[in-house]
Amino acid sequence: MGHIIMPAFAFRSALSEDSGVRSGFALSEADMLGHLPADHHLRECLITDEVLRLGSEDYAEAVGDLLFALGATAEPGMPTLGMRMMALLQRDWRSLFRLDEMMTVEAVASHYLRLRNQNDSEQAAIFAELKAMVDDKPGVLEALVEAMTQHLAFNPHFTRDVAKADMVALSALFASEQLPADGAQYFDQRFINYLGSQPEKLGDIHWRQFEGLTAEWFQRSGYDVELGPGRNDGSVDLRLWHRGAQPGAPPAVIVQCKRQKQKVERVVVKALYADMLEERATAGLVVTTSEISPGAAKDVSARAYPITTANRKQVQDWIQAMRKPHAGIVSDLTG
Repeated sequence: MGHIIMPAFAFRSALSEDSGVRSGFALSEADMLGHLPADHHLRECLITDEVLRLGSEDYAEAVGDLLFALGATAEPGMPTLGMRMMALLQRDWRSLFRLDEMMTVEAVASHYLRLRNQNDSEQAAIFAELKAMVDDKPGVLEALVEAMTQHLAFNPHFTRDVAKADMVALSALFASEQLPADGAQYFDQRFINYLGSQPEKLGDIHWRQFEGLTAEWFQRSGYDVELGPGRNDGSVDLRLWHRGAQPGAPPAVIVQCKRQKQKVERVVVKALYADMLEERATAGLVVTTSEISPGAAKDVSARAYPITTANRKQVQDWIQAMRKPHAGIVSDLTG
């Protein structure tokens, strides 16, 4: 195992860049240190001003731990290429390969990745060789390509260039009203992955991001969604229609989003019901990072309001359902 020798500040900078570019986040050193586990064995070293000597695999493991904390990967650490492939094949791999055969495939695949990373002209020939090694084993090539895709994207031993314009500041989740400009998307997938890994941060995100998160869930659930402007929206945050509803039809559901720590009070429920009547909506929904208050719940029950609540636990379930670690990390690996 090789070693890397450099001052601690250089390691901090490198870790911030490597974990950032591989998760899609523009990270500051403070962001990086804030997401390195509190009991991580490198933490004390990194906050010094000393010259450090780290094993290259130890450094890669630290990048993997950060990627997991940022939601970009499903598990901490930095698996080998063979381990990634075995995990994708699950226990079936033993019925497909002897251990020495698996190690040979891993060695050739690692060689291919090095050539690809260097844009070497021999890469196509090596990939053809690799394909021939597994072509008679159903599903293996697909698992191998996925394993290589993950390895190339996440392992810091491979260079990865991502335009700064394609990265997003993690701080924007907590401080910005700006939602994705793409009309087909209301909330950034990187933020979904992050909140899937850091569920306790849900209540701290910006209220506008919370509205975007809610809109994203319902769009993926098959609704036509109209997201309000955020400010001066007449208290209606989202309008939902069943897919294919006639233009001009009343919304099926109007939604009020409440990103707050205190319980949702009766006045919110009453205002939502008034909006439902005004817009001839079939139902109302309060989505909150908290809970509905007992008084508000009593009003809904006693007055038979067609209003339901999605509380913090429900929203966290939505996030887990939408989470896609590894999604979109490398396109067209074999191209």
